[in-house]
Amino acid sequence: MDTKPTHRVNLMANNGQTIEIRLDINSRARRISLKIDSKNREAVAISPGPKYKKATLKFAQERVDWICERLNELPNQQLLEVGHFAPLRGENHLIQTAIKGRTVFIDDSTTPPKLMVPGRSDLTPAKVVGFLKAAARADLTRRVNVHAQTLGVQPASISIKDTRTRWGSCSSKNNLNFSWRLVCAPPYVLDYVAAHECAHLLEMNHSAKFWAHVARCIPDVQPAKQWLNAHGRALHAIG
Repeated sequence: MDTKPTHRVNLMANNGQTIEIRLDINSRARRISLKIDSKNREAVAISPGPKYKKATLKFAQERVDWICERLNELPNQQLLEVGHFAPLRGENHLIQTAIKGRTVFIDDSTTPPKLMVPGRSDLTPAKVVGFLKAAARADLTRRVNVHAQTLGVQPASISIKDTRTRWGSCSSKNNLNFSWRLVCAPPYVLDYVAAHECAHLLEMNHSAKFWAHVARCIPDVQPAKQWLNAHGRALHAIG
């Protein structure tokens, strides 16, 4: 993507609040647009070129109250540091430093269970994410294999991604992609997303035929969909 160095600009909201936004100049953009970068917790104004900078800032200023609302709706980031909790399969695990060992492991002899992380504390977040990604890969591979057999399909590959806008996707080449954060949710939620993407191997849409395929794997999808609607934003804020 042909993006020039970004700029930071302060806007004034109607309530007197000062909002800093990021201005990206991207020659491949077709139009002026706004988006919320949930990972960095900031608003981004995208300009198709340097000559549109003034118009882009005007566009953002006219929508500054919308920007404030969207930023205020972002859940607090859930840090994966020592003393904090890491959700795994729907259950919070207290992150603690392990005195011995080289790999992250679970100590389920306590309530709540602990996620024991060896080594320096500044490396803990990355190690916890690595552990959760490995758990996500194992769980999703297992459930995809089950649903693929039910539907008589075979994905070309299964990839675990660090996405914050979608839970899963299926490419035209039958590659399945999933967010590692699914392993933080209750297992039935991960299972639903696995079935959902497997069904896309037969129907690349959300037609009645598609949902019929999903129902062959998960007869009642509502609990999982409701859970994601209620907790999806918080799940995206993990890490």
